[in-house]
Amino acid sequence: MVVKFVRDEGKGPAAEDLGTVNVLPTPSRQLLDRHGARVLDPATAFNVSGRPAPRTTVFRPGVLLIPNKYLQDPVALAAINQVLAEVAMVAVPAAQRGDGGETLQARQVQFPDLPLRATLHLRQDAKPNVVDAWKAVQYLRTAALGEEPELDPEIANSISIEHLFFSSPAFGGVPWDISGVGGAPWDISASGPGSSYGRTRGANRIPVTLQMSPPARGKCETRRPVVAVLDTGIGPHPWFGLADRSNLPGPGSGLLTAPDIQAAIEQTELDAGVSTPTQLISDVWDAPASGQPLIGDVDTDTGHGLFIAGIIRQSAPEADVLAIRIIHSDGVAYEADVLLALHLLADRVRDAQKTNRPERMVDVLSLSLGYFEETPADIAYTTKIGEAVAELTGLGVLVIAAAGNDATTRRFYPAGFADQPVATGSGPQVISVGALNPNTSKALFSNEGPWVRCWATGAAVVSTYPTDVRGSGEADHSVPNLYRASLDPDDYSAGFAVWDGTSFAAPLAAAAVTNALVAVAGHDHGFKLTTIDRETVVKRAWAALGSL
Repeated sequence: MVVKFVRDEGKGPAAEDLGTVNVLPTPSRQLLDRHGARVLDPATAFNVSGRPAPRTTVFRPGVLLIPNKYLQDPVALAAINQVLAEVAMVAVPAAQRGDGGETLQARQVQFPDLPLRATLHLRQDAKPNVVDAWKAVQYLRTAALGEEPELDPEIANSISIEHLFFSSPAFGGVPWDISGVGGAPWDISASGPGSSYGRTRGANRIPVTLQMSPPARGKCETRRPVVAVLDTGIGPHPWFGLADRSNLPGPGSGLLTAPDIQAAIEQTELDAGVSTPTQLISDVWDAPASGQPLIGDVDTDTGHGLFIAGIIRQSAPEADVLAIRIIHSDGVAYEADVLLALHLLADRVRDAQKTNRPERMVDVLSLSLGYFEETPADIAYTTKIGEAVAELTGLGVLVIAAAGNDATTRRFYPAGFADQPVATGSGPQVISVGALNPNTSKALFSNEGPWVRCWATGAAVVSTYPTDVRGSGEADHSVPNLYRASLDPDDYSAGFAVWDGTSFAAPLAAAAVTNALVAVAGHDHGFKLTTIDRETVVKRAWAALGSL
């Protein structure tokens, strides 16, 4: 497999192709309803005078993201709700609902700027109306204008809608259209552009057999580098010593988990209060296999996280993978969960550096998910994703992110931050990764633009897949008495699959960066992996990037 890093020309953020500003494959109604979400339509969306029309994105209309410090401040919350009264809405933080949210709020007092969910409801005295977080945000911003604003601009500018993040392994309306027909410039069910990526129904993966032992990890004289993977979690596989789902990975397996972070994610999902997903993320196990039990098809992203872990195991066997589940099996993650996981990871690294606990360190973060922002201005205006990523980078964690599979130049965040340097000027906020075909040509589905800074093999990739996943599909021909059949398209008991996407190019690049860290640490005793003070970690990270 191939990894190519693009030299930074220092030209700063590049303009997007205006012809692609509203590229967004239409999510299925079933997917939107499952997660209480809606597509923002530029033709009908409310907007503040003087601001550019919004672009398409996907958000949860019943939720506002409000920094914790304002949710905890009765005066600030009252001011917010005074404005929302004009549109018959009220924002209710979890602690006021008495549903267990108090525990979560108390746990996160140390993160005053962390955006938490406040659910939107119609006021009790309101006439029939529609709850709309986008409309609410526009009214809050309008209230912050003028010489004597009704609402403090600092408060208004910190409140945003909650975006849905999507992973990026499926095609034909990627990453949202699970039917695989239409919505993108290719259609895997026909003979149009990109149809060569189509192998079988569903999410385009297919079971394969790989006669290969897990790559030897070698002895560890100091500590192993850690690659954190925020994804769909893990499943049983012999490469990681997991025969079933009864026990978490053990020491030396190559897989680590973070029960404290996982518990916080579970609590924040329980705290959602707007719509109950078909599956709550309650632990690190990737389940259920199907989001539609009456049909039984394997969900689009089932196995996604273990597939990524297997890529890292193949390409950087010395490393441990820290698996944290934030993505549902249908490929959807909630912005509040992503933000929480990033903050908790940063807190883990900060604590490890402060208390000199190498076993708590994270060296690289691999992200195979993202979203399209509604306006370029909103990246600076509301979102906290860039700040959370920059915080990790400032601690010396190298962040790698998939560029997305929509064949567009429109920025897919957080990969879209790649050409925006961190405040220290020492390097990029994130390394964005596009996908290559096996022959090193750029994959037709991959996003591309000056903000894509690295290219890695992301098509026809073979990696690990949960051995206990079997869908309802059957072989189209079977001769039972002779024990003969054609290929069963969704029986993964062999433990491997072939799949395509920038989702899988990103962990390959993360593995290359991890190997560079190991090499730098081996060549320079001042950069040993057991030395984890912040200054050394940052210098070691940039030295590794420089070697690439």
